[in-house]
Amino acid sequence: MTAETMQMNESLEAAHNSYDIVPYPSHPFRQTHPERLHALGRLFGMTPADIRHCRVLEIGCAGGGNIIPMAELLPESQFIGIDLSQRQIESAKASIEKIGLTNIEAKHLDIMDVDESLGKFDYIICHGVYSWVPPEVRDKILEICRSHLNPQGIAFVSYNTLPGWHLRGAIRNMMNYHTRALTDPKKKVQQARALLEFLASSVGAENGAYGSMIHSELNMLKKQSDNYLYHDHLEANNYQFYFHEFIEEANKHDLQYLAEAHLATMWTGNFPKEVAQTLERVAPDIIQREQYADFVRNRMFRQTLLCAKGTKVDRALNENAMNGAWLSSPMRRVENPPEKQLPENTISFRNMQTNQGLNTTDPLMAAAIDFIGANFPMAVSFDDLVAHIEAKASEMGTADPVAIRRGMANNMVHMMVGGLIDVSYTPSLCTREVSVKPKISGVTRLQALSTDRLTNARHETIKLDDLTRHIAGLMDGEKTHFEIRNGLKEMLRNGTLTMRKDGEPLPAPEGEVLEQIAAEAVAKALDRLRQAAMLIG
Repeated sequence: MTAETMQMNESLEAAHNSYDIVPYPSHPFRQTHPERLHALGRLFGMTPADIRHCRVLEIGCAGGGNIIPMAELLPESQFIGIDLSQRQIESAKASIEKIGLTNIEAKHLDIMDVDESLGKFDYIICHGVYSWVPPEVRDKILEICRSHLNPQGIAFVSYNTLPGWHLRGAIRNMMNYHTRALTDPKKKVQQARALLEFLASSVGAENGAYGSMIHSELNMLKKQSDNYLYHDHLEANNYQFYFHEFIEEANKHDLQYLAEAHLATMWTGNFPKEVAQTLERVAPDIIQREQYADFVRNRMFRQTLLCAKGTKVDRALNENAMNGAWLSSPMRRVENPPEKQLPENTISFRNMQTNQGLNTTDPLMAAAIDFIGANFPMAVSFDDLVAHIEAKASEMGTADPVAIRRGMANNMVHMMVGGLIDVSYTPSLCTREVSVKPKISGVTRLQALSTDRLTNARHETIKLDDLTRHIAGLMDGEKTHFEIRNGLKEMLRNGTLTMRKDGEPLPAPEGEVLEQIAAEAVAKALDRLRQAAMLIG
């Protein structure tokens, strides 16, 4: 055995032990969902597999928090998650068994041991792994992405990028030096935080770029869990790359660049006009343009989509992008926009999740945004949107179906690349309809037993109040509203839930008072769950 092989084995063993000792939080990541990957592939000229009938592989699935919700809501598709940590795979298997899923398998498997027996996949996800493994494993990840992808398959790989990570890397090096003699994870994290506090108190935020960096990192890390700090900053392996270096490695495995998971980051129109014009002039191809954009942004993290080399990719977005599209956005009108001196008759909107704004004086455009926002969290089909706007235009006496469809398509494309709306090519997996026997997913009901952060049908994490969480746990699609109210009343009687006033517990009410409280609570919970995209058909 060579010294290099021994070093790699030691590195892998360290990773194996660290994730068994300190499991990494396992959450849904909307940007990794097949729905998003499929949409980006289709937008750029590919014909990726229908997400309702596809095969998905997640490399580094941890406890299954990302892949299990996908599997439940796409029951005709097949999912495989692999991870080096036995503890996390056992957790994933337990969740799969409790929910009763048969279209997903969690495997305790070393990336280096992946072979052809896994078969081919339409979508491969590798989020939060590539930068935290040694070179041999990174090479194997890209090999898997090529050899296990179907011809129109798409791979998602995230990684730390330069130049942004230069400053963050300096903080990481300081924390690792300070904790170099410690082996206990809790003590390492404790001392790393102590060092950051010391630096923050010793270096003023006004002390140039260095002071600003220290305080920026401290404020960010204060909000993160110990698991995040330990695995993202104190692990032995943490590598960063310039974008062009990552693409060069991908090219060696006959993979090519497709897109970024967040489309808006690719659009030069999101830069000031002068910057966008310079980027177009000095960077004639997509790889150079993306690299120079990283220089401008000081970017430190990327979520890149890859496909097989030779796959036809067409990034010239036009009105045809809206054919068969479904649109969603939490856009709402705002009465007092922060902008000053807006033109007369301007209507202002704001995306309630990203806080991005949009102003328009076009009444049809305003009607379109109202229509999309009013239906959120459900997506609306582009055809339904056009029909709605045609009716509005007819009322105004300006109906021209061809012009309306073309204008709406171009407007939606601009909103999409601007990050204001999401586009997919499949209907929503949630519903706004409150049925006689309301249902939320098995994943969500399982989470509701132990946490207030639940996964919705849009593959997002939603924080719920304690009462709504407990009510949600009763919505298995088998219980009527009456039975759900009875379940809530029983929780109040047995002390699972306690009513309080001024912080003091109150005795559980009885009779008509209890019935009224339960009825109101369930009605409000159903409305919250409906708006949070928790209800499914």
